[in-house]
Amino acid sequence: MAVWLGLWLGCAVILPGAIGIIIYRGIHATVQLTGIFCIIATGLIHSVYFRLLAAGYEAGEISLVYPIARGSGIALTAILAGLLLKEQLAVLGSIGIGLVCLGIISLSTGTRKRADDTKAVRLALCIGASIVAYSLVDKVGVSYVNPVVYICSMFLIAGIALTPMLLRRYRGALGREARENIGYALIIGIGSVGTYLMILFAFTRGPVNYIVAVREFAVVFGALAGIIFLKERFAITKALAICIIVIGIISIKLS
Repeated sequence: MAVWLGLWLGCAVILPGAIGIIIYRGIHATVQLTGIFCIIATGLIHSVYFRLLAAGYEAGEISLVYPIARGSGIALTAILAGLLLKEQLAVLGSIGIGLVCLGIISLSTGTRKRADDTKAVRLALCIGASIVAYSLVDKVGVSYVNPVVYICSMFLIAGIALTPMLLRRYRGALGREARENIGYALIIGIGSVGTYLMILFAFTRGPVNYIVAVREFAVVFGALAGIIFLKERFAITKALAICIIVIGIISIKLS
């Protein structure tokens, strides 16, 4: 419910800017046909992504789920970007991506202590797969659609796609659930729009494989937040895995 409300609130926040850009630049200069297909595709993929994300956070600790989810698709993104988008990797960049993957593998295999962790890891890997899918689509999409218009449309489609499931799950309790989750939803909506809009603008300026990999620096903050604020388990293996991820990201940056 919080994620679903966040999508609608995020869409509402960015909608005036999207309308203003369309009016100022004109619909034909802002949106092209290929971009429309990308918007529809990424909206549907994001609806799956957000549903998996909610399930993953329900199943496991954020310091486990978040790093695996954010980093598990880096290698696949690099491979697919090379095959489909003809992007090339420098040697140091390839090493960096390999280190990030190693850190993710270490994190996923070295910190599982409970039965629920196995389910959480599986969900996190599915989240990672969805990240690969929408990242490649979005890299193409922002070449044909202004990023502000793109993200507004994407959130709108994802929100619509998730609505039937929410109506089934919270039938008769939508008002109460909305009131209880409105604070979280507002943070999710504004945070998602602001951060991913930066990623979309980055896609217009650089290779998707590097951008997706460097973006995973957020796993450090996610893991630390889980340990410090949510009092999740701390382990040396978890700390070492995060350090490996950081070194990999630095290598990508230096390449």
